[in-house]
Amino acid sequence: MKRERINTIAEMAILVGVALVLDLIAGLFSPFKYGGSISPAMLPIFIIAYRRGWKNGMLAGLVFGVLQLITLGTEVFTWIIDPTPLKIIAVIALDYIVPFALLGLAGMFKNPLSNHWSFIGGIALGSFLRYLSHGMSGVLVWYTYAEAIGVNPWLYSFVLYNLPYMAASFVFCLILGLLLYKRGIWEYNLNANITSK
Repeated sequence: MKRERINTIAEMAILVGVALVLDLIAGLFSPFKYGGSISPAMLPIFIIAYRRGWKNGMLAGLVFGVLQLITLGTEVFTWIIDPTPLKIIAVIALDYIVPFALLGLAGMFKNPLSNHWSFIGGIALGSFLRYLSHGMSGVLVWYTYAEAIGVNPWLYSFVLYNLPYMAASFVFCLILGLLLYKRGIWEYNLNANITSK
């Protein structure tokens, strides 16, 4: 049991690191001025959720969100128009902590490593919940940018800004994930008794 936990922690650390590197690289080429990028960075978190269960997936997503906040998020606070403590807390929660932790819920689907519909459903659920969190952040914090161009904040946040990169990231993760899934890479070196925790 102790060895299994050490293996889980090591795997989580490696995959969270991979997710962070993928996101940093994708961010270099992002056309989105105020955050967000078309990136496969969610995929390592999905891998953890599928291999080690939704709780470990949420923990890994939480750590990933905190690391993103530390490495990328400090600049974001300078973009907040009329910053207040509530806006800063909303950005930390809705743009970093909550959306990436929610990715781990992909692991709640039954047998995602042997049922491709569960596999697809998990990626869809995690991506959608992340999208909702970013969308709410746009409405609650970043609405001033929508008002500046005369667009409804809900339309700006959920459709014009967050939907393009989130939909593209979902498709990117899904295609890449399915390619790895068909090759059995998701189950590599994984004991059968820990695949559906």
